[in-house]
Amino acid sequence: MTEYPLEVDTTPRTSIIIECMSDKLCGKWMPRKKTYCERGTGHPPPCATPEAMERQRQRGAASRPQRVVTPEAKARWNRAHKFARLGITEERFNQILEAQGYACAMCRSPFGDAFPQVDGDHACCEPDPTGHAKSCGKCVRGLLCFRCNTALGYVEMYGDLARAYLANVVGDTGIEPVTFRV
Repeated sequence: MTEYPLEVDTTPRTSIIIECMSDKLCGKWMPRKKTYCERGTGHPPPCATPEAMERQRQRGAASRPQRVVTPEAKARWNRAHKFARLGITEERFNQILEAQGYACAMCRSPFGDAFPQVDGDHACCEPDPTGHAKSCGKCVRGLLCFRCNTALGYVEMYGDLARAYLANVVGDTGIEPVTFRV
């Protein structure tokens, strides 16, 4: 019995795939259509011609109504979303704002055009499983300016580290740390 050697085709097949991915199009030749596929790389079958893709885009644009959104409506939606996320109503927010004299609760600088930051106790509410910051509304402590809210966040997060540092400075050098009066 004569054994014939098994011939293995060693020509690289990846050159077609690399060309296809570099164009971000499928690029498959469609002999019946006498054109190349216009869809993106890795798409499921069937392939589509450029004309078919344009028809699909036009059908999609015709089925979606164009909605005109005014800046006032967008601002109203953003405020409603912010209050819903904070767990308070707009009336409660305005009560807190009026009680603080339309100024920051820490530094007493007026808010002006800036939207006040809501200070809340982060230990009160459990984290939302979706990762979105939400509040129950009961943990709202006051309204702060951006600068004071950021500073308070650092103090809450790294306060123990600062106290340990100050205790070390006093213990090692015997020099009393500078205290600030507010």
